[in-house]
Amino acid sequence: MRRALSTVDYEEMRGKTFTEIRVEEKLCEVCDKPLRTVEKTIKGIQISDYNSYSNLLTRQRAHDRVEVDLEENKIYVYHHDYPGEVHPGCIEKL
Repeated sequence: MRRALSTVDYEEMRGKTFTEIRVEEKLCEVCDKPLRTVEKTIKGIQISDYNSYSNLLTRQRAHDRVEVDLEENKIYVYHHDYPGEVHPGCIEKL
């Protein structure tokens, strides 16, 4: 189960290595809901001490959203993009 990074404390992450996954959501220009999602594995992140956890909290500000899956040891960093496309259903409503 994914949780927002801000709700996960150091003790839950300590001593674990996580895979960072960049999730880019391409959003509809009209309704702001995803048209498609692209995921890419970026790197491994080891939380060996409080400093590495603190750095992760600081780096989260550069992303739209950061979620942690403690069962799968994955960190998902979300970015939103507006590619200039619209859902077909949204065009009909205009």
